[in-house]
Amino acid sequence: MKGIKKLLALALTGAVLMTSITGCAFGNGKTSKAVVAVINGEKIPESLYRIYLWYTQQYFEQISGPGIWDMEIEGQKTGDLAKQRALESNILSVVANKKAEDLGIKISKEAKRAAKENAESFVKSNPEIIEIYGFNEGDIEQFLISTDIVSLVEEKLGENYMPQEEEIQKYIDENKSAYEEVTAKHVLIKTTDDNLNELPKEEQEAKRKLATEVLNKALAGEDMSELARTYSEDQGSLNQVTGVEDGEYTFKRGKMVKEFEDAAFNGEDGKVWPELVKTAYGYHIIKTEKHIPANEEVMRDEFIADARREFTNNEFNTMISNATVEKTELYDTISIIRESDRAEEMPETNTTTNE
Repeated sequence: MKGIKKLLALALTGAVLMTSITGCAFGNGKTSKAVVAVINGEKIPESLYRIYLWYTQQYFEQISGPGIWDMEIEGQKTGDLAKQRALESNILSVVANKKAEDLGIKISKEAKRAAKENAESFVKSNPEIIEIYGFNEGDIEQFLISTDIVSLVEEKLGENYMPQEEEIQKYIDENKSAYEEVTAKHVLIKTTDDNLNELPKEEQEAKRKLATEVLNKALAGEDMSELARTYSEDQGSLNQVTGVEDGEYTFKRGKMVKEFEDAAFNGEDGKVWPELVKTAYGYHIIKTEKHIPANEEVMRDEFIADARREFTNNEFNTMISNATVEKTELYDTISIIRESDRAEEMPETNTTTNE
């Protein structure tokens, strides 16, 4: 559901408009009201289906580029898969509209006006797309309203669902360590060049001796920020506010190389790790500044939000699975054509879209 909405927003802001148009067999500025499918008794006209197909097509190409149409996924041609995804989006719109009626959800006048204005703007800005694909302003407006309804139904269903407190606490207990953070300062003495190629052995030995000297200074209580400014070769720890390299990072587990992470998390607050820490980058002198415990309220909120999304997804999937869908023979004739075929499909002159 979110993917449809996101793709729509991208399209209307010009992110996926005329840079990589692909077409289909229908075109010449005409729209067709012939029925592609009947969903729960509701007839889906070809022109409305084609707007779903176009958005789905753009989404597929965003992921893998125009070459995606040469691929197969689990033995299925990607063109056929795109058609099926577009049909599923149609099904989602139909069942969401019915659910909105059951829940008393209505689209506001402002949302309807925005849909109309956006549809008008899209048609004016993208006449070639309208020509090639054979949908019209009314289809776009209906599509926009349907995506709004899906979002409203999703929100309403989520509001009515709350996971059990035991589930929430279990998640917090089992995942707390992933939310913990540590602030550490370090000095890096590199044993590789800028391409991560190891330096000659004699240079590495010199680096080890220098790192040992710096470690002894740190253990003796010298300021780590000053040591970093003097010796560190890690530009990544440049302070973005002051522009001064002070060697400081604040991070969660899984964000740093393991050796660095282990020393920082296992160290005591305010203490320098007593040994050099060797990584693929070189020698590190590490001081753990402070441990930052997991924010359980953030964890709770994230778990509830994820649980609600999962619940609404399951609800929608159930409604889609239970929908009665009859595809007509016309559905089988519709196909994706590639960017290379676009010139053959484009009309020589602009024509007015027939509604």
